[in-house]
Amino acid sequence: MVISYVAVELNALVIYGAKLLDGENPSVITAAVLVLALCVGFSVIGVNRFDEVFHTITAEIIAHRAGGVEAPENTVKGIEAAYELGAKGCEIDIQRTSDGYYVVNHDADFERVAGVSKTPNEMTLSEVKELRVDGEPVPSLEEMLDASRDKVILFVELKGETADNQMADDAVRIVKEKKMENQVVLISLKYDILEYIEQKYPEMQTGYLAFISFGQIESTPFDYLALEEEISTDETIAAIHDKGKKVMVWTVNEEDDIEYFMTSDADAIITDSVKLSGEIKEQLSKRSPLEIILQKAYSLVQ
Repeated sequence: MVISYVAVELNALVIYGAKLLDGENPSVITAAVLVLALCVGFSVIGVNRFDEVFHTITAEIIAHRAGGVEAPENTVKGIEAAYELGAKGCEIDIQRTSDGYYVVNHDADFERVAGVSKTPNEMTLSEVKELRVDGEPVPSLEEMLDASRDKVILFVELKGETADNQMADDAVRIVKEKKMENQVVLISLKYDILEYIEQKYPEMQTGYLAFISFGQIESTPFDYLALEEEISTDETIAAIHDKGKKVMVWTVNEEDDIEYFMTSDADAIITDSVKLSGEIKEQLSKRSPLEIILQKAYSLVQ
């Protein structure tokens, strides 16, 4: 049965291999073939562990700043675009207004996205609602929760100078009022705020944004760890998984990087390139087992 299967796949394998190895020297081709033979032998013996060994289960897609480049950033339209493109989640940034509401914006002020050099904390909600980001209104946290409900997981970053325990309390309250505790993850660069949430609201999901690797990062008490590409090694991802936590890699935008992390053990990638990521994910899902093995072999001899 296995021999027949290999025979059927051989023609496709040769074509695929030619694309991968075009222009390479004979030693590289020979090495790839040798590794391929070993991998085929293993796949025959340990077929039940194929997905585990060759990482054929791809990571989920999380749209950066609501919809990445597919729509105006941090807007309801961004969430809608990400959902239509198959994203599993959307990441947004919230900041507090001068009258105590929460609006969605990444930068310290609105200069880049709306031409106004004021910070959210210097404006009331009604003043913020007059702004436009490429024609789209600046949404409140409540509006983003409504837009994401039963569509995508909303990763809400507690952001900027107003990110404090009050913001944490208010965000949890708003999420609970919407009855969306299971559809929201509260994330931040600020370790102490996440610790506060874990201690006071253990029922909430949390995620730490790590731009540097430190000590035993896997021992942090949060549900998710978001790692920058440079520190997202196989060893670090494995250590985090061993502690029962999930790994997101950010911000993954280039084609080669998207393919690499989708076929790694990462649980998700945070990306601006939502459409491209979806296309790559679809292409990867269509690979035959032999194509997967050959691609793995090629990566080993690079």
